[in-house]
Amino acid sequence: MPESAHVLLLDDDEGILRLARKALERAGYRVSAASSADAAWSLVANTGAAAPDLLVLDYQLNNSQTGLDFFRNARANHPSANAIPAILVTGFSDESKIIEALRAGISDVIPKAGEYLDYLPEAVERALAQARDRRQAAQAELLREREEHYRTLAEALPQLVWTCLPNGDCDFLSKQWLDYTGMPQDQQLQLKWIDTVIHPDDRQRTAKAWSDAVAGRAPYDLEYRIRRHDGAYRWFKVRGVPVKDLEGRILKWFGTCTDVHDTRELLEERERLLAAEQHARLEAERANHAKDRFLAMLSHELRTPLTPVLAAAQMLEAAADLPDSLRPDAAIIRRNIELEARLIDDLLDLTRVSKGKLQLSLETVDAHAAIRAVLDLFRADIQEKHLQLELHLDAPHHHLRADYARLQQMLWNLIKNAAKFTPDRGRIAIHTSNRPALNSAADTPDSQRLLIEIRDSGIGFSPEQALRLFTAFEQGGHNVTRRFGGLGLGLAITKALVELHGGSVSAHSLGEGLGATFSLELPVISSPARNDRPDQPSPANPARRSLRILLVEDHPDTARVMGRLIATLGHQVETVGSVTDALERLAHAPFDLLASDVGLPDGTGLDLIREIRKRSNIPAIALSGFGMEEDVRQCLDAGFNGHLTKPVNIDRLNLLMHDLTPP
Repeated sequence: MPESAHVLLLDDDEGILRLARKALERAGYRVSAASSADAAWSLVANTGAAAPDLLVLDYQLNNSQTGLDFFRNARANHPSANAIPAILVTGFSDESKIIEALRAGISDVIPKAGEYLDYLPEAVERALAQARDRRQAAQAELLREREEHYRTLAEALPQLVWTCLPNGDCDFLSKQWLDYTGMPQDQQLQLKWIDTVIHPDDRQRTAKAWSDAVAGRAPYDLEYRIRRHDGAYRWFKVRGVPVKDLEGRILKWFGTCTDVHDTRELLEERERLLAAEQHARLEAERANHAKDRFLAMLSHELRTPLTPVLAAAQMLEAAADLPDSLRPDAAIIRRNIELEARLIDDLLDLTRVSKGKLQLSLETVDAHAAIRAVLDLFRADIQEKHLQLELHLDAPHHHLRADYARLQQMLWNLIKNAAKFTPDRGRIAIHTSNRPALNSAADTPDSQRLLIEIRDSGIGFSPEQALRLFTAFEQGGHNVTRRFGGLGLGLAITKALVELHGGSVSAHSLGEGLGATFSLELPVISSPARNDRPDQPSPANPARRSLRILLVEDHPDTARVMGRLIATLGHQVETVGSVTDALERLAHAPFDLLASDVGLPDGTGLDLIREIRKRSNIPAIALSGFGMEEDVRQCLDAGFNGHLTKPVNIDRLNLLMHDLTPP
């Protein structure tokens, strides 16, 4: 027995108590002595390191309680005392009392005679050894019962079950394991299973994880592949836990292997799909970015040659000596150039809409005035096709909170659509009315909606075609596209603009050849007071004074025609074609305003304005064939005061120059 065994002595004879204590301490035991039952209670109830391993109890105490009574009470009131063996010391030789003590659970009864102190250590050692043997036998029985339980459980579980000895050697494999691997058990016991049934790629990490678990006495949790009887490998989730005795020693390892192959394949497939989706998204973003770059470059390349042509057409129309017979031709040239510019703008608008970057500049707008202004743009087309125009602007509430330019764009698209698809001598009717907003019982202007209906007697469309009308690049069919041309962007952009304004747009037709009705519905507001902002932008006013302007443009035709056109407004224009020449002229001559192209042969307009801003605050306007939001932002951030997209509208240029220069 270890020297650290703790013995509790209970004897009311102080002299014998001291002698017995010395005898046991000489034998190597730790001894606690108590001369009364009360003094011994706290030690018996202790469950920590101070708990006794053995009780030595005098039968005859100095009160009515005996040592046997103390033993019985201890076991009845302190469950921890049931595991403590006891020796009863008595001076009587009554055999019935000895039998009574043994039946109560006393391990040994020794006489309190002359040699008592001599054989007490031997009796103590014998009682402790017997207690140890009983514990070991109980643990062996418990282990046997547990093993039987685990083996029974192993046969009932669908998982592959195994057990291992405390040192980690496998000693049992369930029937499911053996059926799965198709190998005899003796070829897989101990640590043979690692080399026989584990996938070669998993063996090293499996062996290490198992040895770490055994060394650390910690649960084992791992996934690896186990070979099936047909040679195929499947993934298993393997868990093992140590089974310990009351003293914390590992008695067994119990483990299960759960087939997770299908789940793992699903997860791997999901990860592959996710990776593919992420790759596809990146590719789509790259393609979309490339498309935006292409559209921006295409816009620039198309706008650049249109700028001098539009400027020349405007000069021809304004020329006093132009023969009257040629004025309609000049107007045709101008209108078609403006149409080309509108198509380019539609492409860029579509990109802005798809990215959610379309910005509105809201103000109070008279929708009736906007309709009339747009109709003025179509006067020539209507007259050329001899279309009958009916105008019924009957809505009493017709003021909107809207972006005037975008409202005109919506109306322009719808009216042009009607004019385009209506044959010669057909009819176009425009009606306005008010209707209550949805779920509104109030009868105030703010609760009303403005309904604009544009009806035509044109080609109409089928119900199937109606589903595609507001889709980009769709015109209701290939035959329509071949016959009438166009990109099919106007209605898609109109729908996006209407929704940004909180409205809706729809189309209806009784069928092909029976005309169409496009309905535009927008929320209205109260009519503005007289001092409110005008409903329409004022036409471009001529400059209040003659300006000295430096025009930086490297395209010869554009430079020549733009210079002449600006000069017709009463300004003095000097033209240069590079960053270097522009900086040199600004250093030697005073100018009131700078108008510069962005793409120049020896740099960019951004480089130019950044250099100018180091020493001058001259008003500057960027003229560019690039019209995306990012292009405009870069120009303004670099130091330009305004940005106009080519082909430049001379009225807008004149108005911007007017705003940027003092009177």
